[in-house]
Amino acid sequence: EDRAAGEKLLDADTFPEADPQATAQTCEELGLYARAIRLHPSADEVGRLICESAVDVSTAVEAIGRIGPPQGLAAVGRLVDTDTPEAAAKAVAAAIALHGTLGHSELASLFRPKEAGDNRERALLDYLRARVAAAGDDAALTFEYLGACCAAGQVDELERVTRDRSIAYDAVQACTLLREAGGAAGKDPRPLINVCDRHNLFGELATALLARRQLRHLMLYVRSVNRAASAPVCAALLEAGCEAARVAEVVAPLHAPSAPAVLGSMIDAECQADVVASLLEPLDGTHLAQDDSLAASLIEAAAGRNKLPLLKPWLDARKAEGLPPGAPNSEAIEGAIKQIKKWW
Repeated sequence: EDRAAGEKLLDADTFPEADPQATAQTCEELGLYARAIRLHPSADEVGRLICESAVDVSTAVEAIGRIGPPQGLAAVGRLVDTDTPEAAAKAVAAAIALHGTLGHSELASLFRPKEAGDNRERALLDYLRARVAAAGDDAALTFEYLGACCAAGQVDELERVTRDRSIAYDAVQACTLLREAGGAAGKDPRPLINVCDRHNLFGELATALLARRQLRHLMLYVRSVNRAASAPVCAALLEAGCEAARVAEVVAPLHAPSAPAVLGSMIDAECQADVVASLLEPLDGTHLAQDDSLAASLIEAAAGRNKLPLLKPWLDARKAEGLPPGAPNSEAIEGAIKQIKKWW
């Protein structure tokens, strides 16, 4: 009854000459926190009151917006220091609504966790996630969020953000961040695969997964996600010193349009003839029928490096299958076989 009567008296402005601070204190004693916050002339007192659990989020945000910086920033800091989920929710809501006034960098600094898993860490993630959702074209903001997710081990969120094509980020920065990440973020290759696939950073992906001993993930990526990445992946792995047989496992079955480039990389790395032969073997007449220039491209890749005899097993196998007379691939294969017999 006292609270209801007090509300009516305040609504009617019954005591216009009353001291605001004294009235605010009375309101606080009656549990009329929203009234007390509006009446208190002291920003410090407002900061104290918004930490009360009875004060809802909207009231806290309105109060912080009213007192403005730097007092508003201090009030957010006070909420963060309270270190309860309820206070953190108010701090995050105020930061989202008032970042333009209070300053993004200053707010983010308040949320920096003192230790993994504390309320600050969750608050920082919630704040940055909301900011990125509202400003997905801000690459710097996205990178900041990715860094926070790495630190917190939020792998599923890293995967979601890097996959979302409506969210902008600097590909090289993101790739470097994910390559150097430790903990859970360094064990799950999905975010790194998303970045490298979206921005054609296939060499970076190959060397990163080689260093992590995650070539099986790379093999699944090449086979199931992006067959066209097999050529740059092959080149990068060989340059990094990966064994040719292991590289062949990663890029097999060979993507026909990429085969000449893969063959060139294998020859440049002086790979064993049997590895090259086994890799090319599945490229049979069916593939030749789909691409009139495939044989000529493979022959050019080998002959240009003075290694045409490497193709002899494949050329003989294709001839044994039967070559359609007059077809471009048939002529290229027949010509290469004759050249090998003549010079080697």
